[in-house]
Amino acid sequence: MSKNELIFIPPGAFIMGSDVESFYGTIITSSVHAKSDEAPTQAVYLEAYYIDKYPVTNAEYGEFIAATNHPPPRHWDGGIYPASLANHPVVYVSWHDAQAYSQWAGKRLPTEAEWEKAARGVDGRIYPWGNKFYSSKCSFSIMPRSLFDQRVGSSAPLVSTAPVGSSPAGASPYGVFDMAGNVWEWTSDWYLPYAGNIAKNRDYGEKEKVIRGGSWLEGKDETLRVYTRCANRLHAPPNYKANNIGFRCAKDVPDEVKAQLKSQMQLQDLSNYLQEQKIQHLRQVLKLSRAGMAKSLGIAIVLGIGTSYAFGRPDSTAILGIILAVISAGFAFTAGVNFWRQMKAAKLLQRLDKPKRQKI
Repeated sequence: MSKNELIFIPPGAFIMGSDVESFYGTIITSSVHAKSDEAPTQAVYLEAYYIDKYPVTNAEYGEFIAATNHPPPRHWDGGIYPASLANHPVVYVSWHDAQAYSQWAGKRLPTEAEWEKAARGVDGRIYPWGNKFYSSKCSFSIMPRSLFDQRVGSSAPLVSTAPVGSSPAGASPYGVFDMAGNVWEWTSDWYLPYAGNIAKNRDYGEKEKVIRGGSWLEGKDETLRVYTRCANRLHAPPNYKANNIGFRCAKDVPDEVKAQLKSQMQLQDLSNYLQEQKIQHLRQVLKLSRAGMAKSLGIAIVLGIGTSYAFGRPDSTAILGIILAVISAGFAFTAGVNFWRQMKAAKLLQRLDKPKRQKI
């Protein structure tokens, strides 16, 4: 029997998304901390809702199959899930399958924003547990490969799904489990740019649905640090099925209950806080880029003088001149990058600081 339950997420604003500029203030479009499709970082207000504590399991999905005769996942032998995987997340389900289950269960798929708030709380943390990455807090299983394929005869570990709720240290601030790893989870939203996002992406449009959370597969190729971030977005066609994609459900809070609830965080308060944090960070980027530009430019000039001196000497010193010229060019390029960072950060700072000065 499934142990799933609904977790209450209170009404209020939270920090959604991420900005590469918040980390670098440069022309970089993605990093370990942020991707361009997650921008801009913004305060978003949500009404109260419920979300499943765990991803939907094989056992839960099996009840749905038995009650509705919906086609089972293709890897279920005879339409029956392996007994040993009863409490593992169901996989090989499309967005349409997830939608059908949700409706049968009297629930729905969560929106992107609902999924992200349930994962990170209101403070904009990078991972459900905080800002520092720990692979041990992600959800996946590592077992000897020989248990699964005697023909291989390899001692290399095999990474797979884990029973839901088996990584309590990775729970979100609200007590929602498996938001980092185990399976990617379908959301109700199309893959579209956020309001204010200026990055060009040919994948945007009402053709693919957003999936969130990372999966066991990233535990195999060691990209967990990137894909298990709360703000990370991936997308897939709604009819797509894979061995690392599942889902969890959400549910509306009755209107009569909503009317009695108090907001956990006011939108304007969080918006002001977020803007102040961005301003402080960009000022730091501005300071560091100026210092970096001055240092790199100074070294480039000194090396340039050395290059001129070397080329003025006998042929035996010419090679040294070439080496110095290449190194000097490298520092000059670094100075140029820091100059760009300085200009970019100054422009962003002016844009953010202007409304604040007008308000004063």
